[in-house]
Amino acid sequence: MRSGRQQQGPSVRLTYVTVSRTIYARALLMAASMFLFLGQVHAILDPPAPRCASVNVAGDVTLTWTTPPDPFGEFASYQVYWSTDAAGPFVALPDILVPGQTTLFHPTPGALAGPVFYYMTSVSLGPAPNTSVPSDTISTLFLQVSQSTPLGSADLVWSAPALPPTADPGFSVWMEYPVGTWILLDNVPAGILSYRHAITVCEDSLTFRVSYTDASGCTAFSSRDGEVFRDVTPPSVPIVVTVSVDSLTGLSTIDWDPSPETDTDGYIIVLNTPGGGIIIDTVFGQNNTYFEWLASLPGEGVESFTIAAFDTCFTGVPPSPNTSATGPAHATLYASTTYDRCAALVRLQWSAYVGWPVQTHQILMQVDGGAWSVLANVAGTQLQFTHAVEAGRTYCYVIKAIRDGALVSSLSNKTCRFTDYPATAASNYLRTVTVTGPQQITVVDSTQSGTQVSAFLIERSANGGDLEPQATLPGSVGNVFSWVDNDVDPSTTGYRYKVSVLDSCGRPAATSNEGGNLVLRATPGLDGVNRLAWNGYAVWAGITATHVVYRSIDDGPFEAIATLPPDPWNYEDDVQAFTGTTGKFCYVVQAVEAANPSGLNATSESNTACAVQEELVYIPNAFIVGGFNNVFRPVISYADVTEYQLSIINRWGQIIWTTDDPAQAWNGIVGSSYVPIGVYGYYCSFSNGAGKRIVKNGTVTMLTADP
Repeated sequence: MRSGRQQQGPSVRLTYVTVSRTIYARALLMAASMFLFLGQVHAILDPPAPRCASVNVAGDVTLTWTTPPDPFGEFASYQVYWSTDAAGPFVALPDILVPGQTTLFHPTPGALAGPVFYYMTSVSLGPAPNTSVPSDTISTLFLQVSQSTPLGSADLVWSAPALPPTADPGFSVWMEYPVGTWILLDNVPAGILSYRHAITVCEDSLTFRVSYTDASGCTAFSSRDGEVFRDVTPPSVPIVVTVSVDSLTGLSTIDWDPSPETDTDGYIIVLNTPGGGIIIDTVFGQNNTYFEWLASLPGEGVESFTIAAFDTCFTGVPPSPNTSATGPAHATLYASTTYDRCAALVRLQWSAYVGWPVQTHQILMQVDGGAWSVLANVAGTQLQFTHAVEAGRTYCYVIKAIRDGALVSSLSNKTCRFTDYPATAASNYLRTVTVTGPQQITVVDSTQSGTQVSAFLIERSANGGDLEPQATLPGSVGNVFSWVDNDVDPSTTGYRYKVSVLDSCGRPAATSNEGGNLVLRATPGLDGVNRLAWNGYAVWAGITATHVVYRSIDDGPFEAIATLPPDPWNYEDDVQAFTGTTGKFCYVVQAVEAANPSGLNATSESNTACAVQEELVYIPNAFIVGGFNNVFRPVISYADVTEYQLSIINRWGQIIWTTDDPAQAWNGIVGSSYVPIGVYGYYCSFSNGAGKRIVKNGTVTMLTADP
């Protein structure tokens, strides 16, 4: 029933108060029967069926309907009635005189202030009563948007008091961002008239609308509403899947599930120490969920990690990214061994994995550098194992902790033991330890001629730690041999090597002097000076006579630039004359021995250490068209200009000019004419000598010279 609605016909005024649509239809049938009785052939058409009432940005409404069948051509007009209240009063719009018309544009009916209601009738040819019953009433969708409590989301609420029965169930939620671009956020089930959208835009004005689609094919959009929103919500806490030790690199790795928020910018990797958490690195990218710590030493003890996520938005004073809390810590397994030479037993012990319960520990074994095999499977609570071994072999072990289902696991560090026995005594001398590659150290040793040697045991310590066996070479290698250590990082670690001659029983009989590599560090100074520092070589039978410094510019050939006395162990290289390079300078220091009692003077080279001068950037803040400074261009030194980009941005955030040529300047012209004078944004990016991407943002003012 409709109450309070009035309509004006050609000759009769009808008022609907409490009369049902069925009673009215019976009256029309009686009238039609009268027409037939009087010899007239006229039928009253059904009303049109309103399907969509869609609101545009100005609050205008487009009404869409389907027309009733008219097999006998009885159409006279359609009548549209509207109101801002479901109870009326309803006001008639101008009659529609086109029989096939299915839409009507209704300007400014107030749809931005609340829902607008519509119904329709058909007027047929013939004498009154010739007006159909009213159609179903439909209304526009009225949307209201507000800030959430607490801040960080947009709360949408809309009214849907009268929808067509043929409307598809549910609503679509849309957001306009950037201006002019509508994004479908979600589909809401039928009966739900609210929606909360988490803000991922740092700060901007956002506009929303909702819609439904009718089975007839039309779509009705609600009124639009919005506010200025800020993203103050950090991403979800990352969930660590596992920490493990890479079997190839020997470094600790972390694997985690990505935070689901699309504006997640990256992750902060935290090392847990007895003194608290230490940030060791940052990983950028929502889906970059794997990290290998290059400075890790999992072979020296347990390493514990946790992760926090951050997004692209800055809040607070001083501004900082929205950053989540850190999740539960996960710690590596640390495996170590002890060896009972007399009993020929290797005893393994390892720490418990921290992060998830362990179902099974699998002990993996490698013998003499061969293939890995499963030695044993033990309970997840067992943390030690004894292995009966053969003499004179190298055993390496890795412990694999397995979570339930065997889908997630963690590997320990690799720990090795050589099962040596006593042998014939002999003397030997370690001639030199020298760096021969980025991850390679060569050890040169010589023994007393004519001695009987079963094997040579090469041991190594890292940064003053305990010496551990690294390789066992057969005595047949000769009196002078070289051994290459490829499991090193000579750029960060000082290694000490010692060679033991094993007698026939496999026991060390003669131990060499220790030899240690030169660790060179190069630090770029803001004053254009690269400062080198290194440790002295240890230990020759002779003395260190000189240090020779070699330099490479931009990965070019190394050339000697200085010959220095035995100490001090530092040097300053002024590189201000090389601003035209990418700023990358690499160095090697060579120690030269003299006065060796046996005449076996040797040399030892350090690691290659690179210093990358900080890029020098000067960006003017203004230029004058027609003046002396009539173009705009950044001036860059110590940078890789092959990856250069400069873009000019107008006040609406649009890129109006761009170039990848560092020699090209902007003269204020876009297309074929000068842009208006004023302030424009710029975006400049390039790579420094280390390959790091540098981004500079700012504004530049374009002026014109006085006429």
